[in-house]
Amino acid sequence: MKISNNTKTYCVLFLIGIIAGILCRLTDFLPYEESLWSLPSMATLFGFWIASVGIITCLSSSNKSAFFNSFLYMFGMTISFYGLKYILGFYISRFSNEGQFQTDLFIVYSMLSVVCGIGSFVLYFWNRHNIFNSFLYALPTSGMLAEAVACLIVLHNNHMLLAQTIFDIVFGLLFGIGFYKKAYNKMFYIGTVIIVAVLVFLVVYKPFLLSV
Repeated sequence: MKISNNTKTYCVLFLIGIIAGILCRLTDFLPYEESLWSLPSMATLFGFWIASVGIITCLSSSNKSAFFNSFLYMFGMTISFYGLKYILGFYISRFSNEGQFQTDLFIVYSMLSVVCGIGSFVLYFWNRHNIFNSFLYALPTSGMLAEAVACLIVLHNNHMLLAQTIFDIVFGLLFGIGFYKKAYNKMFYIGTVIIVAVLVFLVVYKPFLLSV
């Protein structure tokens, strides 16, 4: 099933993004470091973003729709995530930012929403039957597996991030198996998954997640 390329679909995805952002923000009411599940991590790590962009790209009907679908979903999520924090800050001290909207972070994640849209636009080229599609299919799989390994280490050492670990493993396997079947060159796909996953783990997750 493909997502229709029209204004109504864009609006629906934008609203879904807003709902996702609200749900992610509400997880801040749950414990993080003192919890085995650490549900607030869903909003702070990249696995949820990678999985969302991967799924949206698979369901899109063109490069253009892939860009707008991913961008609007992520931007809607960003607006509600930081907008709700600003509103809650007037009533709950833990969300207070001295009455100031977090403009800097909002701009950063808005730019990342554009990056996600561009990424989705590029990933859509995996529908072409050539070796390049094997490389593109490997990218979201690599990201999910790299984060899964990092979360497994944190789970073992600190007894937290269980929810994120399960999420990353499930989607890592779903992407890994599903995209393997579609890859033009299976061996190139496997090799790319391994190499990119190792690089992402060393460059992104080891210094920023495992150093805590």
